[in-house]
Amino acid sequence: MADGDGPLAGVRVLDLSWIGVGCITTWLLAELGADVWKIEPVDGSDNARTMEPLVRGIGVNHLVFDRGKKSLPVDLRHPEGRRVYRTVAGAVDVVVEGMRPGVADRLGVGAEALRRRNPALSYVTLPGYGSGGPLSARAGHDLNYAAMAGVLSMARHEHPAPAPVQVADWLAASLAALAAVSGVHQAGRTRRGVVAESSLFDGAMFSLVVAQAQALMLGLDVGPRTSMLNGELACYAVYRCADGEPLAVAALEERFWRRFCALTGIDDEGAQHDRTRQDRLRATVAGVLATRTRAEWLALFGDEDVCVSPVLSVAEGLQLPHVRERAGVTRMQHPDGSVVEAPAAPLRLGPHGTVDVARTPALGEGARELLGLGGLPVAEIDRLHGAGVVHAP
Repeated sequence: MADGDGPLAGVRVLDLSWIGVGCITTWLLAELGADVWKIEPVDGSDNARTMEPLVRGIGVNHLVFDRGKKSLPVDLRHPEGRRVYRTVAGAVDVVVEGMRPGVADRLGVGAEALRRRNPALSYVTLPGYGSGGPLSARAGHDLNYAAMAGVLSMARHEHPAPAPVQVADWLAASLAALAAVSGVHQAGRTRRGVVAESSLFDGAMFSLVVAQAQALMLGLDVGPRTSMLNGELACYAVYRCADGEPLAVAALEERFWRRFCALTGIDDEGAQHDRTRQDRLRATVAGVLATRTRAEWLALFGDEDVCVSPVLSVAEGLQLPHVRERAGVTRMQHPDGSVVEAPAAPLRLGPHGTVDVARTPALGEGARELLGLGGLPVAEIDRLHGAGVVHAP
C-alpha cells in the first residue's frame, strides 16, 4: 500500500512482537494503510531478519511480513530505552505486543502504563494460552495449541500429525487485527481505545466452533470421519484418478451431487447423506474416478457446477491464472535493490491486477520520524543513538 493510501492511512502502530504472530497482525494493518513501526533489537539481531530460509541473506519472514513497515530499534532492557518506548507510544494509535503475560507490565511498558499517558491508545496482546487460567505461563507453538484445542484429533490419521498450516497463528493474528481496527474506531468516537487479547490457543479454539457446538449441544465428540466436513461423507472427500493424481470432490449440496452423478454415471444418488451407506458409496466413487486420468475428469467436468477441483501443490497454486489475475502475487524490493515476487496480503481493496512494489525497512529506517513525533529533539535522538539506546541513523 502506497504512503497515504488505504482506509487506515494516518493510523500509527507499534509492533512489539518480533517474529511472533503479532508481525502477521501488523502486516495486515500495514496493508490497510497504517504506518507501522517494528520494534527490534538495536544490534539487528531480530530473528525475522536472520531466520532461515533466506533470500540472498535476508529471512523470508522479514521480507514478507515486515514489508511496508518502518523500524525503531530500541533497547528495552535499558531504563532509557523503556522511557523512549513509553514516549513514542504516546504518539501512536495501536500497540501490538507478543510477550508472555506480565512481562510488558514488569518492564513498565504494558497497557496500563501506556494508556495512562495515551487513553486513546488501543493495546492488543497475543499471548500463547491467554493472560489468565492455569496454562497462561506455559510456553507453546501452533502445534501445541492445535493439539490442546482438539484440532489434531480430527485429522484422518492413526497417529495425529501436525496440521499442514498454522491454524492457531493465522486465526489469532486475524482476530488481533480486527481488534486493532475496532479500537481505532472506538477511539474516534470516545477518545478511548481498547485493551484486547487474542491468544493463540483461542485462535485454535475458534477454528473448531462448529465441532464444539456439536459437542456441547448434541454430546458428540467429533473425530475422524464423524462430521460432514471431516471425511464422514463420500461426497466430500479426496480420491485418486487413474494416473494417481488426487481430485477433491465437495459435491455437498444435492444439486451439485446430482450433476456429479450424472456426469460420472454413478446411480446411487440417494446415498449422498445416508450415514449407513457411506463406505459403499465411497468405494463406488473411488472406483469410478480411478477409470480416467485427472486431466480427463477435469475436461469432462469443465465449468459444470459439481464442486470438483484438482489437488495442487503450493507452487502450482501460485501459477493459476486466477491467482495472477487477482493479484495474489505481488512484487517487492529486496534490500539489495532487486525486485522479487512475494505473496500478496489476503485483502482486496482496489481493482484486481494492480501491483505494488513494497520494501522491507533497513535497520532503523523511520526511527527518527517516530522519535520526532514523540517530541524528542534532534539532539536528544543523537545522544540516545550514540549511547546505543536506540538505533536511529
